[in-house]
Amino acid sequence: MKKLSSRQVLAAFFIVAAFGLGMLAGSLLSGVYSGYWTQEAASTDLIMDTGLESGKIKAVEKGKTVETSSTKPTFTIPEGRKITLEGFVRLRVGEGAVERTAEELAKVAVRLGGYTGETNVREDWGYVVLRVPSERFDEALEEVKKLGTTVEVTTSARDVTEQYVDLSARLNTSKTLEQRLLRMLEQARNVEEMLKVEEYLSRVRAEIEMYTAQLKNLERMIQYSTLYVYLEAPPKEVKPIVQFPTFDPLPAVANAVKLLYSVIYTLITALIGLSPLAAIGVAGYLGYRKLKGQKQSKESELKSTG
Repeated sequence: MKKLSSRQVLAAFFIVAAFGLGMLAGSLLSGVYSGYWTQEAASTDLIMDTGLESGKIKAVEKGKTVETSSTKPTFTIPEGRKITLEGFVRLRVGEGAVERTAEELAKVAVRLGGYTGETNVREDWGYVVLRVPSERFDEALEEVKKLGTTVEVTTSARDVTEQYVDLSARLNTSKTLEQRLLRMLEQARNVEEMLKVEEYLSRVRAEIEMYTAQLKNLERMIQYSTLYVYLEAPPKEVKPIVQFPTFDPLPAVANAVKLLYSVIYTLITALIGLSPLAAIGVAGYLGYRKLKGQKQSKESELKSTG
C-alpha cells in the first residue's frame, strides 16, 4: 500500500472542513429557497373555517378573497408545496355502540386505502386514530361524521416545504461527501490513514441514515393524513343503593274525597229508593194508632154505662 504524502493528508482535512462549510451553506440556501416559496405562496393560500353550522371556506387567491358555502371542508394544496393534514372529530354515539363504531371507523380507513394507527375502546368512550391518503381526507371526514352525532370538528394543514427542502439538501450534501471519502479510502497508504478516513466516513453515513429516516417519515406524513376520532356514549344512570319511599299526600286526599262522594251518593240513592216503603210504613202506623184509639174509646163507654 502506498503512503499518502503530507499534502494528501492535509487535503483530506480540508475536504472534511469543506463538508462542514457545505452543510452551513446548504442550510442558508434552503432558508433562502423556503423564503422564496413563502413569498410565492402568499399569493395563493387557504384559510379554513370548520364551523359545523356555516361550513364556509375562504380562499385567498392572487390578492382576491373568494368565499364559498359548503358543508364539506376542502383543502386546496398549492402546487409544489408539501402539506400535512390533520383532523379531529368528536362523535356522540348510542349507548353500548362505542365498540361497534370503532370497528366501522377501521373499515372506513381500509376502504379509502388507509389503515388504523391506534385504537382505545372503553365501555362508554374511546378514540381511534385513522391514517388515510391525503387526497381522500375530505371523503374520510364525511364518512366519519355519518357514524354518529357530530359534536366537534377541527381540521388543520401544516406547510412543511421548508423542512422538506432542508432535509433533502442535507442528505444530498452528505451523500456527495461520502463518495469523496470513499475515493480517499481507496488511496490510503497505511492503516492509520485508513482509520482516520473510515472514522469520518462512519460519521457521514450516520448522518445519511438520520436524514433518510427523517425524510421518509416526513414523506409518510405528507402522503397520509391523520384523523383523530373521539367517541362518547351517554352516561349510564347510577341507581342509589338504598331507595327511600316517597310520600305524596295528594293521592290520599283525592281518595278520601272520592270515598265521601261515594257515601253521599249511596245515602241519596237509599233515601230515594226506600221512600215508598217509608210512606207505606207511616200510613200503617197512623192507621194502627187510629184503630187503637177507637177501641179504647169504646171500652171507656161500656164501663161508664155499666
